[in-house]
Amino acid sequence: MNRVIAVAGAVGAGKSTLVTGLCARFPDCAAIHFDHYERMTEQPIEAIRRWAESGADLNAMPVPGLAEALEALKQDRAAFDPATRTEIRPARRILFETQFGRQHAATGRHIDFLVWLDTPLDIALARKIRQMSDGMDARDPADFAPWLRGYLDNYLGLVGALLRQQRDRVSADADLVVDGTLEPAELVRQVELAVGARLA
Repeated sequence: MNRVIAVAGAVGAGKSTLVTGLCARFPDCAAIHFDHYERMTEQPIEAIRRWAESGADLNAMPVPGLAEALEALKQDRAAFDPATRTEIRPARRILFETQFGRQHAATGRHIDFLVWLDTPLDIALARKIRQMSDGMDARDPADFAPWLRGYLDNYLGLVGALLRQQRDRVSADADLVVDGTLEPAELVRQVELAVGARLA
């Protein structure tokens, strides 16, 4: 039976790195990413604020096709990644990178093992800013300061509170909590051992 191993954590927690490392270790592995399906971040910040103020119902978050893709992969059928426009082939281990774990009902019901990557939010923020600034190297440096100011304003005004809420809600359902400040190889080792013991 194909099993879904979900890796959840804050923005910048190291989810992508862990998923990549695990797929290198599991001999029969596929990866699927929540971010490739979600449409919430396409909304203006004020729309996201209204959603947050109305209770931040994760089940109201639009992720068209993701639950269906997870179900297909578990049933040994291929799925489609709308971001890369490529086919995801089914595999014995399906690594699911997600922010919301089992708290998002439509996708969470497919999770067989949930890892919460417990990275302090200040470290996660620093990692994310470094990652995004690396992608701006080819642009005019004068563009970076206004962008950074806007990003941090949104973080202080809204995003930080949502991440704290995410940590409290999602980590409570985790099968394994790992320290996101550890070296990637050690994180992979810990998760691989836990998955092997639970899903052997």
